[in-house]
Amino acid sequence: MSKNKTDNDLSERLNLTRRSFLKTTVAGGAAVAAGGLVEMKTAKDAKAFAYEPYPKDDELQTVVTSCAHNCGSRHMLVAHKWKDVIVRLSTDDGRYQRGGYFGKDGNAEPQLRACLRGRSYRQRLYSAERLLYPMIRVGERGEGKFKRVSWGEALDFVAKKMVYLKDTYGPTALLDQSYAGASYGVLHKSDQIEGLLARFLGMFGSRTSSWSVPSYQATTFSSRITFGTIEDGNEDDAFAHSKLMIMWGWNPAYTFHGGNTFMYMRMAKQRGCKFVLIDPQYTDSAAAYDAWWIPIKPNTDAAMMAGMAHYIFTNDMHDQAFIDKFCQGMDAGTMPGWAKDKENFKNYILGKYDGEPKTPEWAEKICGVPAKDIKKLVVMYAKTKPAALKASWAPGRNAYGEQYNRMAAALQAMTGNIGILGGCAEGVGKAWHAEAVAYPYDQYSNIWFQSIKSDRWAHCVLNYPNVKCEDIGLWQRDDQTDGQIPNIKGIFWQGSDWFNQLTNINKEIEAMKKMELVVCMDSTITPSGLYADVLLPIATHFGRHDVALP
Repeated sequence: MSKNKTDNDLSERLNLTRRSFLKTTVAGGAAVAAGGLVEMKTAKDAKAFAYEPYPKDDELQTVVTSCAHNCGSRHMLVAHKWKDVIVRLSTDDGRYQRGGYFGKDGNAEPQLRACLRGRSYRQRLYSAERLLYPMIRVGERGEGKFKRVSWGEALDFVAKKMVYLKDTYGPTALLDQSYAGASYGVLHKSDQIEGLLARFLGMFGSRTSSWSVPSYQATTFSSRITFGTIEDGNEDDAFAHSKLMIMWGWNPAYTFHGGNTFMYMRMAKQRGCKFVLIDPQYTDSAAAYDAWWIPIKPNTDAAMMAGMAHYIFTNDMHDQAFIDKFCQGMDAGTMPGWAKDKENFKNYILGKYDGEPKTPEWAEKICGVPAKDIKKLVVMYAKTKPAALKASWAPGRNAYGEQYNRMAAALQAMTGNIGILGGCAEGVGKAWHAEAVAYPYDQYSNIWFQSIKSDRWAHCVLNYPNVKCEDIGLWQRDDQTDGQIPNIKGIFWQGSDWFNQLTNINKEIEAMKKMELVVCMDSTITPSGLYADVLLPIATHFGRHDVALP
């Protein structure tokens, strides 16, 4: 008997289809292995859904909500529910706008489509790493060994420790290290300033606040000393008018960092805009826009930009009229009176101070980008108007990261691409901003007794009390602080994985050994949570009512 006939006879005997075979292989595998073949019947109507009972779209409850990630967007998410389970997530398709209908879209009222990160939120919501119960540490700190306890036992433990630390060490003993994370609503907001944890610890009377954000501190510094403000960026709809878009360390396909960025960039693409990606990784954005990908060694971005500046100056491709009118310090002719004959940017780039011209060949040895590619990019950027060099925050999250941002601003200025539609002067915030939102908090919303820079807490703990105010960025506020170094003995983390965000993690781990209380409140078990004494589960924004902050 041939093999094919044997297979056909077997299929007929079992009445198998591909779907029924896959459906029953796992469940029936043990029975087959134990005692022979089991006859299985096929499903009459195959349903292409993820799981039974195979609800159809018109049987699902639809809830319009928002993303809660702190990327600056908070676009629309539409949850499709079967009872209490979110079967899938979609986004704006035009039906949820005023007078909306399927497909409605346009410049005046564009669809607020969520990015890939937002639309993948089910993976986070139903993650195997979801924290489901209160837990207390039973092993050494950092071992990740916990036992499940009741809410009463966990809260009693935390409360007693809080009272003890406040009575023993004073009003600065508890460090509030919450930040935006993935909880950015008006009511339920994990934030250093208006967050509920801040209010709670402030009212309790023991709170050291932390300021600064690892995401963009290099950009903040650069923006303030270069532009005099952090509100120097472009609105994303301006990108629709760009003829060249350089995505420097930026992946808008994954996180927009603004409103409807991807749509406006698609509009630019349809109008003939060319795209360049400078990134160690080839990203979804590069694929989506058919971008010229220039891989670069991490933390060498400023060197490549310096090489670009040299080629611009030596080939007379800079916009001298713009420089003369709007810039200071770009060249000898734009130096302010108090700095006459001091160092200027152009002469530094040309090597007149250190004898090292910052040529594309010089940059190639540092960043790994061929000099010919640097020159090609320069010609594209300097001779295309308007051109947007979008300098993302990511490359600035390194030692001396502010130099990358300052160099990007110099390139934007020397080519005259600042202040024009389709150009870019990207910094921290947008040049236009809404009026302040009236948060539903009272006078207790932001009480603190000391405030330090968020990434300096470990230095403060390890060197207390021999710490200088400037070493920890101690915030001087006349009404509540006298410059006293905070004696930190406990930490509260809320919706914030600081071990994933801050620098010098080894130093933080050493500081953790001196803590007497570490409480981590999050929806999943994070690297920070592994070092906690108490883990408290929290709901995601899908499990509560709130108003999203745009």
